[in-house]
Amino acid sequence: MRSAAGSRRRTTVCMLAGAALALGLVAAPSTSAAADRRDPRAVGQGSGPLVSPVTEAPEKRPWLNRSRSPEERAVLLMAEMTLEEKVELMSGDQGAAPSAFYNAGIERLGIPELRMADAGAGIAPRGWTLPGTDDRATAMPSTLALAATFDPGLARRYADVVGQEARATGHEMLLGPNSDPPRQPFWGRLAESAGEDPMLNSSMIVPFVREVQSHHVIANLKHYTGYTQEVNRGVGQNSVIGDRALHEVHTRTYGDAIAKADLGSVMCSFNKVNGAYACEDDYSLDQVLREDYGFRGFVVTDFGAIHSTEPSIRAGTDMETGTRAFYGQALLDAVQSGEVDEGLVDRAVLRILRTMFDIGVFDNDYTPTRIRVQAHGRVARDVQTAAVTMLRNKGAALPLSDLGGGSVAVIGAEADGTSSLGGSANIFPTYAVPLLDSMRARADREGFTVRYAPGNDQVNAANMLESRDMTAVPSSVLTPEDGTGAGLTARHFPNTTFSGAPGVVREERQALYDTGFTGGQPAFANLYESDVPPVPLLVPGLGGNQSVIYTGSLTAPTSGSYELALTGWGDAQVFLDGDLVVDMTGEDGRRDVRSAPLDLVGGTTYDLRVEFAGDRALVPLQPASFLLQWSTPESAVAPSVRKAARVAGRSDAAVVYVRTYETEERDRVSLKLPQNAEQLIRRVAAANPRTVVVVASGGPVTMPWAGDVPAILNNYFGGQEEGSALTRIIFGKSPSGHLPVTIPRSEDDLPPGVDNPWETSGDLDVPFSEGVNIGYRGYQASDTRPRYEFGRGLTYTSFAYRNLTTSGLDARGPDRAARLQVTVVNTGERRGSQTVQVYLGKLPGVGGARKLAGFAKVDLRPGEQQRVSIPIPRREFSSWDSGADGYVANPGSVRVFVGESSTDIRRRGTIRVG
Repeated sequence: MRSAAGSRRRTTVCMLAGAALALGLVAAPSTSAAADRRDPRAVGQGSGPLVSPVTEAPEKRPWLNRSRSPEERAVLLMAEMTLEEKVELMSGDQGAAPSAFYNAGIERLGIPELRMADAGAGIAPRGWTLPGTDDRATAMPSTLALAATFDPGLARRYADVVGQEARATGHEMLLGPNSDPPRQPFWGRLAESAGEDPMLNSSMIVPFVREVQSHHVIANLKHYTGYTQEVNRGVGQNSVIGDRALHEVHTRTYGDAIAKADLGSVMCSFNKVNGAYACEDDYSLDQVLREDYGFRGFVVTDFGAIHSTEPSIRAGTDMETGTRAFYGQALLDAVQSGEVDEGLVDRAVLRILRTMFDIGVFDNDYTPTRIRVQAHGRVARDVQTAAVTMLRNKGAALPLSDLGGGSVAVIGAEADGTSSLGGSANIFPTYAVPLLDSMRARADREGFTVRYAPGNDQVNAANMLESRDMTAVPSSVLTPEDGTGAGLTARHFPNTTFSGAPGVVREERQALYDTGFTGGQPAFANLYESDVPPVPLLVPGLGGNQSVIYTGSLTAPTSGSYELALTGWGDAQVFLDGDLVVDMTGEDGRRDVRSAPLDLVGGTTYDLRVEFAGDRALVPLQPASFLLQWSTPESAVAPSVRKAARVAGRSDAAVVYVRTYETEERDRVSLKLPQNAEQLIRRVAAANPRTVVVVASGGPVTMPWAGDVPAILNNYFGGQEEGSALTRIIFGKSPSGHLPVTIPRSEDDLPPGVDNPWETSGDLDVPFSEGVNIGYRGYQASDTRPRYEFGRGLTYTSFAYRNLTTSGLDARGPDRAARLQVTVVNTGERRGSQTVQVYLGKLPGVGGARKLAGFAKVDLRPGEQQRVSIPIPRREFSSWDSGADGYVANPGSVRVFVGESSTDIRRRGTIRVG
């Protein structure tokens, strides 16, 4: 998997360090002087830079002279550093400040702190507070939603908000954005990606990086590289990637961000790459990142992603963050013993310092200040309005502009909240506009009626474990001990033996339990605005070593054959009328244990008891999780669904809002919508022929119900203004989003080589057998038909493409780019935006499926036309050639396809490559 150029790998210190040594500017290391660092306990919320004011004359600290280059300043400063100080600069101080990651300043030399923000779609709460908003920041739409806009200009506005708020919260570095291209749809972090196409991904991320760094905040692009699943991420999952795919797909955005935005930092990922941990893989770090792409910034580790000292520093990992296991004292000992050459330390320190000087960390004030709440909220709204993607609109069901004085039913337990991603990307919003609130506000202004029915239950991290043929047992068939309401009585114990008095007794809507990083820690769970409380932490840590007993009753909706099932990890049992019907005990790992068929009688109430002990952690960050789910006769309709259908049936239109729960550290077990959403959609659609389904999900979901509803809007995770954006679309603003990922017809209709990571969890090797044919290109290459194709996005108007010209297009031209032109005409009766998408066919000599090579977005009034010119850089006609150690464009003819999606092609042409 290594190119011939791998033999040219560097084994000595970098050129800058070498120059510093040659010039005599690097002082001999001292092992006696300790680093003079500010006491971390002095770090308070709202604190400023942790360095003392400069009291010496400026000439005594020449590295603070702004007229010098970043390289000169770095060399001058490092010459004054002791070995201990150098190692300290490379080692994080986790927990010492209100930040995700933190490096304390070195006061003696005027080196400022590095506070690093968990981010991407906003700044995550990690203990900082601000005047007026406390630990809240603007919750932007997910990065995937941003990609759905196909608008680099919006990416700049989006990143401007994030960059401003990184500064406002006192951070010098942003742990984001993400550019990992998703190769399989089960990935729990797919929403953090900018889509499955490398060219689209790069087009959104490069302006993001450039804009963030314009605010003197170091952008940290993650996760490098081949990181596409959560299963086994921390236990040696090995991404087996060919060299062409590594360059063209999995590292392309890094190369573009380096070349076009002078990217400051990269985060190495958890997984292995072709057998070596990403943080100690000198091929991908040293050869690809630094030699092939010319990266001059520094590499930091993800939390726990580093596994060694000498191999990691030799490969090019410059800073350990989150943990302090392999740098810090371990690195200091390794240098002093001779195991690690101090030149490697100098190389890393110079990279860090040069970047800090270059971005302006030494020269700017990062004192926390107020967030521009309303102005930034408007940007969130504008981005999400452009992201909402209409997948279906049969019979012009949308917009609802003709509703007049009628009524609309809003259905879905999540309609009164906003959707977001869990894990490190979860943001506490400055405010939230749910769909239900926005619809009611519109109704008040325009004189129609909104009727609301939840219909199902809110999502929880445990719902990521639902099997594709089952769903969580709904609360509306459950009754707690006292016989009133919906749900069960839960008794939580601070041990795994159900012994002693329970620590908490309360009613909970369902028999599900999830604690740890994904579901039990409010700062990481995406339920901040939800009325579903996290499991109480009765013992220290992340919530393991606890148990719970659920008691009450279950009422069968109709007579027939049912199955109850437990899934998750830990020990659990289900008793129905005193009989043990499900036994999930005695094994480690994720399990899915089902009862024998149960013949239940409709309307009959059965005593239910569910016991769960969190005694078999899957991994340390996921100590305990389980879910009670079931399969039912087709005629068994949950009472909450029946009520929702009745509300929809007496309304003029119905809007059903459904969502998923997604987070890092866990992949989805299935692609279906959780919490009985499929039954809810079908029953509401049967009751109201004008049903609109809004799908709020990070990644693709299967839609076997798609043919039963006239209209579908893909919302992604829409951030704090998603309700405003959706209402604007629903009532008449033409949608303009396009799918940045492919939606499959079913889990059995995925391209070859794309597997559910839970089903292959026993094998740490994950072959990226699709090569460059990732996402929609894999569907095309294998002739697999998706439900909805990459690039799809309907509008309330129609467009025609005319007069495609390719004459004079020559990839050998002076700008090293081909260029095509096409006239786009709005042939409908409404104003709307259209994204013209250009795809190239097979490249001469290398093949490959059709790929996106350019796009342009135009906004047109009815009858208006515009001549659109789209450049196609020579890079798009090239493929990575390991033998040539670079991109090669073979001469020949390349077919070009212009249209509204990867399959909706309106015009075809040919470009000759010289």
